[in-house]
Amino acid sequence: MRILRADDFEKMARAVVDDFLSHEIPLMDGLTKVSVEEGLNPDQVQNLVQLANRIAHLVLFDKKTDGDKIVEFDPADPDAVLKNIFSSGCPSSTDDSEVCEAVSPTDKITDLFGDFPDMSSKLKQVMDEAPDVGEAEEVGEPSKHRRATVVIKIRKVAEELETQKHQKALEYKDELDKLAAEFAKLYGPDFREFEKEAMALRGELAVPVLTDVRRCLRLSERVPKYIEKTASVIDTNKSDIKSLDKLIKLAQEHQDNKEALEYIKEKAGKLL
Repeated sequence: MRILRADDFEKMARAVVDDFLSHEIPLMDGLTKVSVEEGLNPDQVQNLVQLANRIAHLVLFDKKTDGDKIVEFDPADPDAVLKNIFSSGCPSSTDDSEVCEAVSPTDKITDLFGDFPDMSSKLKQVMDEAPDVGEAEEVGEPSKHRRATVVIKIRKVAEELETQKHQKALEYKDELDKLAAEFAKLYGPDFREFEKEAMALRGELAVPVLTDVRRCLRLSERVPKYIEKTASVIDTNKSDIKSLDKLIKLAQEHQDNKEALEYIKEKAGKLL
């Protein structure tokens, strides 16, 4: 996955502004072209547009000689550039129908994946598209714009998965610290009793969590292979059991995100 630095954005923005001032190429067309060629995601597109507007204003301001220093030009609208990329599919001034036909005008700006609200649906969509784009590239079809759009989608999904993976890890650590802190109290709940209840309720699913809690409490990290089953009815509404279930869920979500990222890299790594 390509990582762009601040000077990369500045070079791209200055090139677009130069075309705008020297060759009268509209900012929106130049920004659309660069965004597609570089496979920028929506956040990067917005950053590039804002930077180009700022550079254009400064350059025009420095060129003013009439004394009033009032700069008049039409700045590019980030939302309009995104719409130009994902809805119309081509710069407003181009006559290249092959490029324009690649993207459906029904594509949404707020969600590049249409009516796909969850990550699994987004992942399925981009991975369904990726093989076709990769195979067609060798014979020149579909168009470069079509391929760039798919690449942008794949990168966006990968970035979302990476963000979610880190977020789940942070949430897991916070919840684990809170749970361990309860057992570390001098007159806090009994950890041994919690282990028995956790194993009785959740079985092997509880083992990784119990191992982590033991590590926090500086106990042996090995959960006893046999823990005598409790004969009492376990209250699943207790805070420690709720915390256990939350930790199990966070760990699974983290693993799901990790596996999805690995799948993308394995199947579409050359498009990242």
